[in-house]
Amino acid sequence: MFGSGLAQELAGRWQEEIQLALGRRLVGRPEKLKTENPRATAVGFTSHPASRGETLHSSLLLDLEPGASKPGSLYFYTYDEAAFSGMIKIGYTTQNVQSRLDAWEECGHGKPRLLASFGGVRHPKRVELLVHFELAKHRYAQRWCRVHTKSHIEWFKIDVGRAKMVAYLWCRWMQDANPYDRRGLLKPGWISHVNFLVEHGNPITAAAMVQIHEIETGSQRIEEFIDDEMLRAVRQVLVKKEDD
Repeated sequence: MFGSGLAQELAGRWQEEIQLALGRRLVGRPEKLKTENPRATAVGFTSHPASRGETLHSSLLLDLEPGASKPGSLYFYTYDEAAFSGMIKIGYTTQNVQSRLDAWEECGHGKPRLLASFGGVRHPKRVELLVHFELAKHRYAQRWCRVHTKSHIEWFKIDVGRAKMVAYLWCRWMQDANPYDRRGLLKPGWISHVNFLVEHGNPITAAAMVQIHEIETGSQRIEEFIDDEMLRAVRQVLVKKEDD
């Protein structure tokens, strides 16, 4: 029977009937879903806590790397894929921001969408590090990027407005306070300030550093910064005398 070709004829009829029943053309092998980059992998994120001993305090005390004086930009972007909803990548570059985003397109998740950027940033690599540590509890790692053969660890699940404000304040502090000397060392006065904050259990934040600088320059009173009962009492007496 098989030699007579009857089996092939029946198979052909059955295939036609199946095609009609499904209402579509039968393809011998199912077509694979196409991605923008065939090397891209499925997106997954995992929490990325800092290593033991790495803190905002220790990051401030690190010497700047040679050649770190070149100004640059901080940038914030995401992708439009559903897996990246609520996720923001925070990075720095000493080149053109758009060129850097074009390079990230190689990861295969579509075109990066720029959310914000700050240009003319002094010591941008250090500022990026400080921003990352202040937002550490919101930090995530993209589990694996096949294109770059590593995990991208600069992702944050946070409101973009909050991230921008923290970055802006660190940029402002770095620009206005100029806290590192020509050798790339944190100046003694700032070492004392950050040590004081740590010793008294106060968090190191960009907002606190900006306030300390404003106190030093006389644009803000120390009583407005330090939450101390004695200082508040002194301030109340002074205000009462002014009213009298």
